[in-house]
Amino acid sequence: MTDLKLETLALSELFDLHACIQREFVRRGVVRTSGAIQGEIGEGLALAVYGGQLPPPGTKAYDRTDTNGRLVQVKTRTLPKGDNRMFQFHSLDFDLALCIRFDRESNDLDWAHEYDVAELRSLVSPHAQGPRLPMGRARANGRDVTATFRAAYDEFRGLGVA
Repeated sequence: MTDLKLETLALSELFDLHACIQREFVRRGVVRTSGAIQGEIGEGLALAVYGGQLPPPGTKAYDRTDTNGRLVQVKTRTLPKGDNRMFQFHSLDFDLALCIRFDRESNDLDWAHEYDVAELRSLVSPHAQGPRLPMGRARANGRDVTATFRAAYDEFRGLGVA
């Protein structure tokens, strides 16, 4: 296994390898969930699509500002098919929310929706840890930006059309 040259693999191959390793960690009981890298990828995709910049370290209310100066919160879930959970927010102190769902088995981007904060306020349920948006409600509402984010994801993984 030490002969594996990760630097020679395409990014899409690294994602596939990462998914296999995560599944094995879950199978062995090392971890209960996976998806941390997809959270980082979601934020990177938001940068590619919306432009803008990162906030100062430690900022909890939002993940970036876009080129229009809007505060954007990015929430990403990586789940098995048919598994619907919540998007958890610390607060609603931002202008635009983006919810992205990845398929855990394939690493495919299932869907992406954006919400202005007024719409989001009407969709979330209160919770002690902060507002929660159920997956079904998230997918049924907001503005569907899946095609744009899939194209950015394919480009990011080196699968874009040249």
